[in-house]
Amino acid sequence: FGSRRLPRAAQIDLAARAMTGGMANPGWVYVKKPDPVPKASEIFAVQDQDLPKVEDEMFMARVLAVAVAPHTRAFLELPGNNVGAEAMGLHRTIIGETVPCELVAEVVESKCKGYKVGDRVVCFAPLVQYQVFRGDGKDRPDGRAPPKVFASVSTEDQLNLSTGITAYIVANQHPCGMVDEPGCWGFVKKLLGWTPRKTVLVTSAAGGIGIVAGQLYKNKGCRVIGVTSTRAKADRIKEFGYDEAIAYKEEDMDTRLGELAPEGIDVFFDNVGAEQLDAGSKHMKVGGKIVSVGCAAEIDNYATGKISGWKEYHRMVAKELQVGGFFLMNHLHRIPMAVISLVIMNKRGKLKSVNTVVKGSWADFTKCVDRLHSGDTFGRLVLVFDDQGSIAIDA
Repeated sequence: FGSRRLPRAAQIDLAARAMTGGMANPGWVYVKKPDPVPKASEIFAVQDQDLPKVEDEMFMARVLAVAVAPHTRAFLELPGNNVGAEAMGLHRTIIGETVPCELVAEVVESKCKGYKVGDRVVCFAPLVQYQVFRGDGKDRPDGRAPPKVFASVSTEDQLNLSTGITAYIVANQHPCGMVDEPGCWGFVKKLLGWTPRKTVLVTSAAGGIGIVAGQLYKNKGCRVIGVTSTRAKADRIKEFGYDEAIAYKEEDMDTRLGELAPEGIDVFFDNVGAEQLDAGSKHMKVGGKIVSVGCAAEIDNYATGKISGWKEYHRMVAKELQVGGFFLMNHLHRIPMAVISLVIMNKRGKLKSVNTVVKGSWADFTKCVDRLHSGDTFGRLVLVFDDQGSIAIDA
């Protein structure tokens, strides 16, 4: 047997089993509905998945890193999150299915011209160590093949990019997130300095989206107020565009907004909902705008269906507030321009990125999910798998 080589799939199988306790292709699976005080290790479990076969016009990729984001739990099929997003292409994860995540993977075998071994791709896909993709994108929900990661971009920075995309589109193109007046007259007024300085409020300001949103609005000349959990994080976000910061666990948000924005808020970029949405709503200016990008405060409530909701909605009438939601799946056509703009701003020093990087094993995923919901992160949380080694596939 000395000179014989194992087939590609067998090489991957043996190497993967050696590194994952006997599993050929481990994947994180939704196995139990969350309890009122959930632990991710009880909700998700690692289960062996079939090792996929690479056919013509396909390539196999191994996961290098994953973005640990709120949607990991928010997208589970639960009584409280039946919001109709399926109509927009969002499939809620049911028990027995693998968990979808945004991830970066490295090509380890390819039978299509567009991808070669060693290329990195980024996509939203099940969290399974090895998976196969078509090079023409026909197996993807959006019909697009996974885009490659530029060689000059690190895996961690790539996973940080999508949060910037959301912030960019909301701040520049969403009617409830824009601070610039539309049209030629709005451009002239801004050029001549006739536009009054706007006050913007951002919740979850130390999260991946909030970090970018604060800088974007600051670059537009706004006075930006951020809300985060602790005083340490509140002090730190001032390095990322925020003029003022509120630590909601240590001070009353309603009282502080009265002190920091006595004349009111023009735009409220909300990532949290519930009590923070209520507090911010009390301080909106007449004609102010609220854009809801997420509702992190409701994630634990999805299991019971007892949603806290927006209790201050009655202020919308007298103040003639404009209120809107944002869902990135509805704006895929805007992503290329957003990426180009973000890269240019970064190169010019107008935009800084930051994330919390954990280098760990495949088994550390649930620990990271719990860490995210504890608030013990700054920027986006990225788990980089350092226990996989390098698997080379013979040509």
